[in-house]
Amino acid sequence: MIMKSSLAAVLLIWVALVSATSSPTKTFNASAGVTPLPNKDFSNEQLGLLWAQVGPVSTHPTVTEIVKATPEPEYAHPGFMHPLIPSIYGSNITSLKLPKDFAWGLSASAYQIDGAAKDGGRGPSIWDLLAHRVPGWVVDDTTGDVLGQHYYLYKQDFARLKALGTPWYSPSISWPRLFPFGKGPVNGEAVKHYDEYIMTMVKNGIKPAFSLFHWDTPLALFNEYGAWSSPKIVDDYFNYAKWVITRYDKYVPVWFTINEPQYCNWQYATYPVGDYYPSHGFEKGMSSRFLCGHHTLLAHAKIAKWYHGEFKGKGKISFKNSGNYFQPVSNSTEEAVAVQRSYDFVLGWFGGPWTNGDYPDTLKESLGDLLPKFTEQEKKLIKGSCDFYAIDGYTAFYVTSLPPSSFSSCVTNRTHPAWPDCASTSSIAPDGFSVGPAADNGASWLKSTPVGIRKFLNYITKELFPNVKEIMVSEFGFAEPFESDYTNLQDAIWDLRRADYLQGFLDNILLAIHEDGVNVTGAFAWSIYDNFEWSSGAKVRFGLQYLNYTSLERTPKASMFQFLDWFKTHGGEFIKS
Repeated sequence: MIMKSSLAAVLLIWVALVSATSSPTKTFNASAGVTPLPNKDFSNEQLGLLWAQVGPVSTHPTVTEIVKATPEPEYAHPGFMHPLIPSIYGSNITSLKLPKDFAWGLSASAYQIDGAAKDGGRGPSIWDLLAHRVPGWVVDDTTGDVLGQHYYLYKQDFARLKALGTPWYSPSISWPRLFPFGKGPVNGEAVKHYDEYIMTMVKNGIKPAFSLFHWDTPLALFNEYGAWSSPKIVDDYFNYAKWVITRYDKYVPVWFTINEPQYCNWQYATYPVGDYYPSHGFEKGMSSRFLCGHHTLLAHAKIAKWYHGEFKGKGKISFKNSGNYFQPVSNSTEEAVAVQRSYDFVLGWFGGPWTNGDYPDTLKESLGDLLPKFTEQEKKLIKGSCDFYAIDGYTAFYVTSLPPSSFSSCVTNRTHPAWPDCASTSSIAPDGFSVGPAADNGASWLKSTPVGIRKFLNYITKELFPNVKEIMVSEFGFAEPFESDYTNLQDAIWDLRRADYLQGFLDNILLAIHEDGVNVTGAFAWSIYDNFEWSSGAKVRFGLQYLNYTSLERTPKASMFQFLDWFKTHGGEFIKS
């Protein structure tokens, strides 16, 4: 009887357990999700969840609201005991003048200088996540949370530009500030901010050349569908850009749709997909690189064709390429092939607006199914979608071909260490010297190569894309070596190597115009002041003004006066005081 009672009790317990666990079972794998997660929740609570994904955000202790401009002081011009840099590229160069309406000024981007990361209803970008959450992503562990607080100090910044006389300024607009979720309702506080921001530029006589996108993709779009890896990004970017252009076009003579789409290679393709946001079936590396490039080019083309077609915009529109001059180490056929391949995988990749709207054959042959295909309709959309060519040309490299046996095995071999470019680039010249004086160690890729920019402008317009009739140097700049190591301001602002870089680049741009017949119509120096240099952090300084990261004081460096003096010498337009 005791055993029967025990058995009955066990059976009762088993029945109870089965009843309690009658829900269906499923195997879960956080890395296996491929379905987009459509977001229609644009609430404050959802925005809070996005910022929780990023983590705590820093704020400045005192600068937390718009600061009115105060009168600008007179700035002392350096050079009594040590002169600035003279022109050395020909005896008659000082008499050469710029073309009328040559656009010149300074440049920057929203995430790199705006600060006020969480203020005013801004949503997080992918860079807020990367800088805060990914160990080692930024070498000095800095972020864009505060930086120059340009969001609050822009009135003083524009008063400074007016006092210095620089007639143009080329910043970017923050997509996640206007559209915190990347789409959906526009942020009213951001609209008010940009209305006043642009009006302040105009009132100070400054002409804007805006970039609509400078790498600060809204984080919400990565969460929802994988951002630039998905074709869904094209319409979301278009709707954002259309809103901005529709509201501000009458004040903006020049639009850059995308800043340096080549970032899809050396930045986007390394994003930690699946680790800090859903993978949606995408992987980092080569596949992400060329998906990103494909959708970026389509997004540019869609807004550019709308701009001149349906909208009938008043200004000019293009995108800013990132590229550098490639000098072959010899005149051999093999080196010529290596140079062409090097250009194909940088500029040719995004050269469709200047060719047939498609990718170069080099890419198709080497990449195979890794390279997405354009439809005939998409090729027509891309072809002719740029009004001028814009190049961010900072430096130059020497190019060497691979040994014949290695090259032939490289072209279609995805495991070859040199694939897919199958060429070798170096900053070391055949004479054993560096190709030019080095920048700061935090920008080890950058050397001062002023002759290279002249050769580059010629090569782009006469060899790569002969139908380019107008070209701008939309960025050029230099990181002064060891600038952050100085313990006093007076030494830090004597940035003689940057001054030499600017003088040499501008001289060679002028020679390309006068001696080579290249129609260069603008040049923008990077940057308005020191900023957050992406993975290199804030220690690497590119500014023509020194930024005190604590007090936020901006101080013009010697390079600023070198820059201004050059345009005074060569007939540049200045803001009239």
